Formats: sequence, C-alpha cells, structure tokens
Amino acid sequence: MGTYILLEGATTGMEGIVSQLTTGVTSAGLFGTVSQIFPFIIVMIGFAFGYKVLRKVVKGASKGKANV
Repeated sequence: MGTYILLEGATTGMEGIVSQLTTGVTSAGLFGTVSQIFPFIIVMIGFAFGYKVLRKVVKGASKGKANV
C-alpha cells in the first residue's frame, strides 16, 4: 500500500474536502482560468460554424443545388 502524510491541522473526510473547496476556489482564480481558455473557446466556436457551413455547401453541391 501507499504511505499517506497528513498535514498538521488538516482535516479528513467530507469536512476537509469542503474546506479545501471553499478556500481554494476564488472568483479571481476562476476568472483567471476562464480568461486563459477563452481564446480556445472562440476558435472552437468559429471552427464549428465554418464546418457547419462547409457541410451544407458540400451537401447542396452533391445534389446540384446552391445553398449557402
């Protein structure tokens, strides 16, 4: 089995999990993470929209229709 080290003053169980979540998740930390992944989200939305339009154009071209 593994060796577990309990930090001094740390609580275990559900109380420990709740206290770590309430002290670890802050609005500054949350918005910092969101601001880092926001460019990726914008690129993915643009890619999805372009892919949808491209599929529609290719589907219409195969039937001899011009749908845009």
